[in-house]
Amino acid sequence: MKKLLFVICLVLVSASSFAQKGKTTIGLHGNYMIDSPNNLGIGANIGYEFINNLRGTAEFNYFFKKDYVSFWNLEANVAYLFRVADGKLILYPLAGVDVLGAKVEEGESESKLGLNLGGGIEYPVSNRLSLKAEFNYKTQGDGWSLIKFGVVLPL
Repeated sequence: MKKLLFVICLVLVSASSFAQKGKTTIGLHGNYMIDSPNNLGIGANIGYEFINNLRGTAEFNYFFKKDYVSFWNLEANVAYLFRVADGKLILYPLAGVDVLGAKVEEGESESKLGLNLGGGIEYPVSNRLSLKAEFNYKTQGDGWSLIKFGVVLPL
């Protein structure tokens, strides 16, 4: 758990150094891994809009231990934001790279590099809070899918 908190803090600190150039957001979400018995988790991300409608994100996800196995996922994505309905709704496709790691309680661990493809939707409920839903397909092994539900906050 200490390693998880360290990685999240490292991602947040490194991304905040670029906050002067564009719009920065932070997100927290719950995860549902569709193709695995280890299916529930939590995650956090930080995003930075480099130019209008192009946002990069760094994200860390942790999937809770089940049957002596836990998973983690670290990813970097780029999303193109389509602001529709007078900016009240954001739709986006995304693509990126990710690393999936698995750890068995007896000490064995493994990680694999892969690609990440997906899309999402954000709906602002106020000036300081948006709700988010996202789908990702990851290419490690035979491939696996992930659904995320959470909140997005501007910094």
